[in-house]
Amino acid sequence: MEPTEESLKNSLEITRGKNDCFLICDFGALSPESFARSLDFLKRQTWTPDISAVLGFDLSRVDDPDGYLRPIGGMLRRMEFKHLLCFGPQIEQYRYAFPKLSLLYNDLEDALADLPKFDFQNESVLIKAPESFSPRRIESLMQRRVHDTLLEVDLNAIVHNLSYLRSKLPEGTHTMCMVKAKSYGLGEAEIASVLQDHAVDYLGVAYVDEGVHLRARGIRTPIIVMNPERSSLTTLIKNRLEPEIYSLGVLERFVQTLASFSFPEPYPIHIKLDTGMHRLGFSPGQIDSLTTALKALPSVRVASVFSHLVAAEDPREEDFTLGQIHLFEQMSGRLSQGIGYRPIRHILNTAGLCAYGQYTFEMVRLGLGLYGYSPFYAEQKRLIPCATLRTVISQIRELEPGETVSYNRRYRVPHVSHIATLPIGYADGIPRLWGNGNGYVQIAGQKAPIVGSVCMDMMMVDATGIPCREGDPVILMGDFPTADEIAEATGTISYEILTGISDRVKHIYKLDI
Repeated sequence: MEPTEESLKNSLEITRGKNDCFLICDFGALSPESFARSLDFLKRQTWTPDISAVLGFDLSRVDDPDGYLRPIGGMLRRMEFKHLLCFGPQIEQYRYAFPKLSLLYNDLEDALADLPKFDFQNESVLIKAPESFSPRRIESLMQRRVHDTLLEVDLNAIVHNLSYLRSKLPEGTHTMCMVKAKSYGLGEAEIASVLQDHAVDYLGVAYVDEGVHLRARGIRTPIIVMNPERSSLTTLIKNRLEPEIYSLGVLERFVQTLASFSFPEPYPIHIKLDTGMHRLGFSPGQIDSLTTALKALPSVRVASVFSHLVAAEDPREEDFTLGQIHLFEQMSGRLSQGIGYRPIRHILNTAGLCAYGQYTFEMVRLGLGLYGYSPFYAEQKRLIPCATLRTVISQIRELEPGETVSYNRRYRVPHVSHIATLPIGYADGIPRLWGNGNGYVQIAGQKAPIVGSVCMDMMMVDATGIPCREGDPVILMGDFPTADEIAEATGTISYEILTGISDRVKHIYKLDI
């Protein structure tokens, strides 16, 4: 079978399955080359200790089934599967091509009937089959959540944004990517593993349990914990996480905890300097006492020293921002001179990189820009927002003038209207302030205004004049409306909109390999 352009494409969907499984769904090309890419991706995943596969083969489309199956069978035999199920008409007569412990089914219905009997637990499962074999039915049987509402995260967009932001850096500059708060509400190991594959230097989390979760999913990239709590220092060290040190008290407690362990090299720590945020960090007057303490502690080594810009995105605060940068330069210089070596320095976030790119020092921290958002219009055009929140229409009803919609009768219908109900509400992350005429959703490429109060689990929109019916798709956040647009209309910031999306919303991750 000669490979075509289509057979060289692998577009994956990654979602969470039952019993702590990851489902890697590839419903595209079925050439041996495509199988090689899918299986290699499965083999490289570090999320779970075991891997499995459910594979469908349409041999009616193959001129030489034996020549087609033998190389694929060879790939399968070189892998260690916990479960391997293969199905397709006449597949059992080619059992010799498959690993001995694989289960073969000539009939799809037999395979589906047996699927729930298997003990899929904490494993990554590749589901790969032609669309004619209904692979979505397999996926639905194994999914943790089967909802019409979902958050689609385009990992390809994150890779693009990372590449673009890196292109603005001087050669040799390190990158730290923020994955705290479940990567700003968009994902955990799925996003961290892509960043690890693209060789970022550090990942940043807020709390120790976030770092522990990533370690359990096979993330080995250095992880900085920005708020190491006293009760979690032992766990931090056991998982080789690296603490932010923002006071002499935190330094003392960390070193005391570290004394219970034995490492061949000094343990890496990261010093936070306060240059104007006045949240956490050492002030200028504390640098001498800090350097004195560090010189007396051979068990630790300062890997980096950093600070936070207060208003990098606001041109009206340019003088203050430059003052922060110059103060950071002075303070970090005094620290380096005092301890006798120069750690990595970083103060720029995405907005800082875009506005003050001449001050990258040795590393930058990429946060919201990584996910496709920037406060600067010129930069926003170069970034790709990675998140799309989708649902479907549950019901459409025709209302007469004067009838009211939702709680407290806040919306009164002015004329004969078609009102669509959507299965998503404020418990899923839709701000109530976005309701009752302030916001809209996208249906069939058109704006449908939100009418009435947003409910806990549902919301209503005016679909009058829009060609649509029950079950049709709806976009609540994506290309329009954008997270920035929702944030501006509700008096908040895009960070809050993204992190506010509820865990009960099903997440799907798209990745081309």
